[in-house]
Amino acid sequence: MVKLFSNFEYQTELLDVAKLYFADIGLTDIEPDADIVVAENSIKDGYVYNALYLNVNFHETLFLSNKEDVLQSVRLRKRFAKIALYKVLSVYFNKEMPWGSLTGIRPTKLACQLKSEGLDWKDTFKDLLGVSDAKTQLVDDILTTQGVSRIVKPNCADLYIGIPFCVSRCSYCSFTSGEIDRLKKYVEPYVDALCNDINKTIAFANAHGITLSNVYIGGGTPTSLSCTQLERVLSQIAVTPTEYTVEAGRPDTITEEKLALFKKYGVDRISINPQTFNQDVLDVIGRKHTVQDIYDKYELAKKYGFTVNMDLIAGLPSETFDMFCKSVDSAIALAPDNITVHTLALKRGSILKEQNYQTTEQDVSAMVEYSHKRLYANGYKPYYMYRQKYMAENLENVGFCKPDTQCLYNIGIMEEITNILACGTNAISKRIFSLEDRIERAANAKDVITYIERNEDYLAKKFELFEK
Repeated sequence: MVKLFSNFEYQTELLDVAKLYFADIGLTDIEPDADIVVAENSIKDGYVYNALYLNVNFHETLFLSNKEDVLQSVRLRKRFAKIALYKVLSVYFNKEMPWGSLTGIRPTKLACQLKSEGLDWKDTFKDLLGVSDAKTQLVDDILTTQGVSRIVKPNCADLYIGIPFCVSRCSYCSFTSGEIDRLKKYVEPYVDALCNDINKTIAFANAHGITLSNVYIGGGTPTSLSCTQLERVLSQIAVTPTEYTVEAGRPDTITEEKLALFKKYGVDRISINPQTFNQDVLDVIGRKHTVQDIYDKYELAKKYGFTVNMDLIAGLPSETFDMFCKSVDSAIALAPDNITVHTLALKRGSILKEQNYQTTEQDVSAMVEYSHKRLYANGYKPYYMYRQKYMAENLENVGFCKPDTQCLYNIGIMEEITNILACGTNAISKRIFSLEDRIERAANAKDVITYIERNEDYLAKKFELFEK
């Protein structure tokens, strides 16, 4: 194991940078044992960061004025320590990362933060943080597409509802969802608890003057529930949102009866997620449907007039560059309103991670670049983005949309500009305190049994967050 030593108190951030180059790295509290050393030293009006790896060293100086508060000072210290380490490693390995020293989930949020500090965020991205021209332009395009959608609305929240069941487990999935046949005896009790959660959450919002702007039902796969179970859930949602999404996801769970049910209750946006248009790859990753199912269910959904999103994943097992290009072109030919291009993230809890799967034989960067180029050329614009740890080639997930079809819920949650009242397992309510520049969260249980048994406890925790 490669060992990193630092006297810097925010060592997790340094590890995140080191993991861009090392698969197996940890901290040591003894400097002579360390392969990499990062030191923070105080100077008048600031700090100097020295980073050393073998025969390469680098230092970065941070000057602070009296204008920075404690929170801003911490942000800057983290930023400059990471830059020093990144520059050493990028020189030693002669390899620059597309996002430079950035390891955070939300580059677009950082760009807006830098702008609020009076900085030219594009220059800061490229010249200081080491972000490539292409990724800097991507952030700029996303902010342009978002436009007024970024405005924080007071006394508003989005409603999230989680359905933690799927018909089968995909090999790349790390969600806490479970196969519905295996959890059959818990499905009805879960629906009971969820309906109670939704009913009381909406009543709380009404009593406290909170407008529920958008509704998003995710999972898992919500459409793994029966029509009767789905209607029980939908009938509790007594609101008229601006946008109403159901993550249908798996084509093998979509029926005309369920689509008609969604239409009856005001749903206007759904996802039908191929992930790939190559049957061999679908079989390898455990998707229990055919390529033809994708086409059939898409046509069925368009008959009902839904806005439709389709997800694709770059870096799936056995999918070559040419095969991925076929998937991109097939999705574009159908012309859904939204196409989201994910980069495979190998996270703990997924089958692929347990199998130690690697994407080393694939050019995932070329796959992502091809998808972006083709989507731009066919009139799609990027409208939201997020990054995760352990993503192939340190890339990103990007949602593309046709004009005026962007998902408002996705923008709100990814940019952290919207309060969220969340119902269901592994659902996290979020309250934004704009004046104090902070966010607080209240998380529900990750597992179905605990959520059912302690339903009222999690309701109380959620309501306490919004009564502060």
